[in-house]
Amino acid sequence: MKLSPRWVVLSLLLLVPAGRALAQDSDSISTDRPGLLFGSTTVGKGVFVTEWGIPAVTQINDGGFDVRLTSLVGLIRYGVTDDFELRLGSPVYNQIRFSFGGLSASERGFGDAEVGAKWHLFDNAGARPSFALIPSVIVPVGEKGFSSERPIYQLNAMAEWNSASGWTLGVLAGYLNGPDEEGRYGQETFGVSLGRGLPSPNWSAFVEAAYVVTNQSGAGDSAFAGAGIKYTPTKNLQFDLAFDRGLNDDSPDWLYGFGVSFRWK
Repeated sequence: MKLSPRWVVLSLLLLVPAGRALAQDSDSISTDRPGLLFGSTTVGKGVFVTEWGIPAVTQINDGGFDVRLTSLVGLIRYGVTDDFELRLGSPVYNQIRFSFGGLSASERGFGDAEVGAKWHLFDNAGARPSFALIPSVIVPVGEKGFSSERPIYQLNAMAEWNSASGWTLGVLAGYLNGPDEEGRYGQETFGVSLGRGLPSPNWSAFVEAAYVVTNQSGAGDSAFAGAGIKYTPTKNLQFDLAFDRGLNDDSPDWLYGFGVSFRWK
């Protein structure tokens, strides 16, 4: 099976656990999940962080077919300096299931790997946001049907503003260049999130919205809105839960999943 352009776009959404825009204690775990945006902070010099989505699930009803993609998505981050980290991520397991007229079929396989970095350029100070650039290359090492088959190049920019009252505003702008049946296509992503800590210690929540503009052959622009929550019982462990609803006909119906992240210093 060869994934349609719509499912290639979907697989890119699931490739790396994207992050929440929430302020973080510099001496606690800093993650890029849950949600569709990234965080603007890095993990810190000499620190390893692993992030896992268990699972990330999307379902869609397309032309009478009910389609569900379940992915176990992993991300490893290592801080080279306090402001620069290396990143390796992949949907290490995928299952796509089709149902129509009481019949069903499924396929399984591992996905492509994303190799990248995050460079934190400056901290939030007044009107100036905390800001980071996140370049990456998606390397086509996945199994047939779960791979782009040619490299994909991405650059994301993430900005965050933290208020004295505990609110955090995050803004994402990203560009992707990938292959399709007509050569290569461009894809732009714009997102915004608003989050804050909850009264109960170690809990925080956010709401978000994102719009994806693409000129990929056979695919259309998509839009999402959703929310998430995270729980950090220790400074080295995080659990999270998030969902997003597709807002137009070219969007998958739902993105949702549970995650866990660990930090080693």
